[in-house]
Amino acid sequence: MKLYLPYADWPKEDRACWEAAFKEGNDLFDDSGPAAHVSPRTRLQLAYAYGKFLAFLLARHKSLLAGSPAERLSHRIIEEYAEWQPPTCGEITLAIYIYHLWLTIRYMCPEKDWSWLLIISKRIKARAKKKPAKRHFVTSETLYAVGIDLMERVIAKTSAANKISITDGMNYRNGLIIALLAAVPLLRRRALAALRIGKHLVRSGDLWALEIPAEDVKTKRSQECGISAKLSAYIDLYLKQYRPRISGAGMHDYLWASNRGRPMPGSNIYATVRLCTREALGFPVNLHRFRHAAGDFWSMRDPANVRVVKDLLGHASFATPEKHYMTARSRLAGRALARTISNLVKRTPNYRYSTSRRETPT
Repeated sequence: MKLYLPYADWPKEDRACWEAAFKEGNDLFDDSGPAAHVSPRTRLQLAYAYGKFLAFLLARHKSLLAGSPAERLSHRIIEEYAEWQPPTCGEITLAIYIYHLWLTIRYMCPEKDWSWLLIISKRIKARAKKKPAKRHFVTSETLYAVGIDLMERVIAKTSAANKISITDGMNYRNGLIIALLAAVPLLRRRALAALRIGKHLVRSGDLWALEIPAEDVKTKRSQECGISAKLSAYIDLYLKQYRPRISGAGMHDYLWASNRGRPMPGSNIYATVRLCTREALGFPVNLHRFRHAAGDFWSMRDPANVRVVKDLLGHASFATPEKHYMTARSRLAGRALARTISNLVKRTPNYRYSTSRRETPT
């Protein structure tokens, strides 16, 4: 049974509606489709969700494929579509599929009201059993120290041996990735992997700075960020001594060189950071957690100006960072309570239970 129908196998009318929805105009006078603003990644997600729905129709209602896309959807069809999903498809995943289907059909057939499909998606999501979030509390300060420590250990080792191996170059690179992410948390995986020397990483006097173009930013707004003198010095050392030792680094100008003669892809950076943080902290920290860590750090150190976190992380509003502010404030309140109780215990006589179960001072 097919669980997904590739774009090339979609009905002709569906492909025409898709192309019209995602058409990008060449100038101000050329009409664009309602989905022209959608990012390439989101476009792939929507195509996958719609391809799954077409695969369902091919399996259960093949005759509907001959009609218009706008005439196929109904409450009954969506109910059957939900039942058709494999046992491994959980309710959260199903809710996402239907939400993406709603987005797609709204772009492809905007003349109809598809709000009922969004409501179904929300109902399934609300009914789903949510797994409790499990994440170790860590702040940017700790992650920055992990990166610096890794680089310092490489420096000490290579200074003593008076030579730099390929492994030394890659270990130093890993430490720099972690330290840079901790210091510049607005970097997402794609922007981090795309950094190029002289284009995104540029000189600003004696220091380095980052210039991230709009196409590499989720909010589609270019971003600039200065890098501290200390971290700039580590970058200088990386570029002069450690990066050249990585095999094939001279074949490209990407900041993060792999030992295969090409830049590190985002997936490798992700896995490397998790591995290094696990070794240093006892638990892995993924790339997105660096953003959480920055929000927690700022919220604890300067709660009065916590709204600055919005700009620190490149968010359009304060709604997303606010939950991390609340998490940090709850932790501060818990610590304050613990300190108060501890101080009271120190000033109060110790008590124990006697054999008669009466409390008596010792």
